[in-house]
Amino acid sequence: MSDLTLLLKNHNQKKAEIKRNNEQIRKNAVQATNELTDSITDYVNEEVSDIFVKQKELEQQSKRLANQVTKYINQTQQWLSLVDNFNHSLKELGDVKNWAQIMEHDMKTVMTTLEFVHQGKNSNIAS
Repeated sequence: MSDLTLLLKNHNQKKAEIKRNNEQIRKNAVQATNELTDSITDYVNEEVSDIFVKQKELEQQSKRLANQVTKYINQTQQWLSLVDNFNHSLKELGDVKNWAQIMEHDMKTVMTTLEFVHQGKNSNIAS
């Protein structure tokens, strides 16, 4: 074989070896890219899943809070009604007290007048 043929053969072997190496590198790169994509997708899906779980928890807590607020509003309305009734009762007691004081004053006036009239009759009888 001549040197030129040997050089061509060596060149073709190196070219084939480079082609095999490039093909292996390409396969490795594709596999690594697929693994990276899968990992990123899993990570993002996990984060999204966590967000959905937290969103459901927040919705449940929000519903519980709304129920508690409704109960608090109802209880507050009951308390306001009780306080209003109590105030009304106190006003009535004040009115009764005022009426009793007026009646007491009127009765004292009537009694004083009756005593005065009675004393006048006794002085007329004695004379």
